[in-house]
Amino acid sequence: MFKKLKALLSYRNLLIANFFIVIFKIIYIAIIQKEFLANEDFTIAENIVKYHQYSEIISLGGTAFKLPAYPFCIAFFIWIAGKKALLTLAIFQSLLSFFTPVFLYKILKLFKFEKTGILAGFLFIFSPAYFLYSGSIEATNIFIPVLLLWFYLYFKIWFSTDNKSGDFISLGVVTSALFLIQVVTVPLSCIMILSMLLFKKVNFRNFSFLVFTVVILYSPWVIRNYYVFDQLVLSKTPAWQNIYFGFTQNGQLSDDLKLIPKDRDYYIYSLRYKVSELTMEKIYKQEVIKVTNLKPEIFIKKAAINLLCLWYVPPKYFDNDSLSVLLGRKIYVIFLDIFTLISLVILYKRSKILFCFSVLFFANFSFPYMIGHAANMRFKLDFEWYQLILTAYLFLVIFQKFRKTENLVSL
Repeated sequence: MFKKLKALLSYRNLLIANFFIVIFKIIYIAIIQKEFLANEDFTIAENIVKYHQYSEIISLGGTAFKLPAYPFCIAFFIWIAGKKALLTLAIFQSLLSFFTPVFLYKILKLFKFEKTGILAGFLFIFSPAYFLYSGSIEATNIFIPVLLLWFYLYFKIWFSTDNKSGDFISLGVVTSALFLIQVVTVPLSCIMILSMLLFKKVNFRNFSFLVFTVVILYSPWVIRNYYVFDQLVLSKTPAWQNIYFGFTQNGQLSDDLKLIPKDRDYYIYSLRYKVSELTMEKIYKQEVIKVTNLKPEIFIKKAAINLLCLWYVPPKYFDNDSLSVLLGRKIYVIFLDIFTLISLVILYKRSKILFCFSVLFFANFSFPYMIGHAANMRFKLDFEWYQLILTAYLFLVIFQKFRKTENLVSL
């Protein structure tokens, strides 16, 4: 039985299964789903095409509410597909998802964990959330492949002894793209890049190439923001808004932390169509200070509740026990979290470095949402693929123990 199972875990079989799952995704999106929910990214994209302006609310001028990569991606599909833009984009996202299992395998192959990479790839393509999410108009769909490409280029450099300047320029290009898609990766990426210098994986010349490439490609966004807002905006404007939303009726799970009444929240939300987003940030800050008095115990409790929602389900799904949510998400996530914890314990015993990296990785993706809010499932999906790696690792450790036991019994 173990030999047959091992034979199934081949890269060829992963590619075949991956291909058919992508086809099923496209069929599901085109025939069953059909409709797509638009968001701020889509509104900005429409304004790019219609008014040639990066703006969510045209009357208020330019915006930095969203990072530019995904809105420009949507704008491209509006330009080429018109009314079918969202359908075409969803199909593109499905095709793009093909590369996620491929990168999982390629990255883990660098660590000599080929079978773990293959199994993680299978777990990804059969994940209910990732299957359905290709049809969502969210940046997560391009963020994950780009992030995995970044990890592949990074660890390829890390393990190689014959790196060329072009490798660091390529990493710089992908780094800037990553930063223009999601801000959450910036701390982790910067720590990892500095680690290359610290552990002498890069000389100062190539390190300069990498940093220079990132600065050249990312700086136009910062310069543009300074021109629009007359002040420095390094990434995007929402900061206090996210903290504020974590105290609203829709953004918070705990009743005693729902400090913003619905009618007040509705009024505050209506202001964003009248005043600039930087002014809104001041309003959000004032509201948070007013309802919390900046008491540390409130923010500590909020952080704990947000962490629970991030690693389980968002507040809006918490009391939803429908079969689709229960089986497709709640039970699935509970098992995934348990497998992750067990895998981390094993890693701690076997490889302190990989254990520390895993903890750093999860902390990087958890801490921002503990401060702000955890009301969206996509926050978890940004890093849930790493849990699939740890789960695959755990399964293979168990598999090896059973195989040894079987060999002893046969003797």
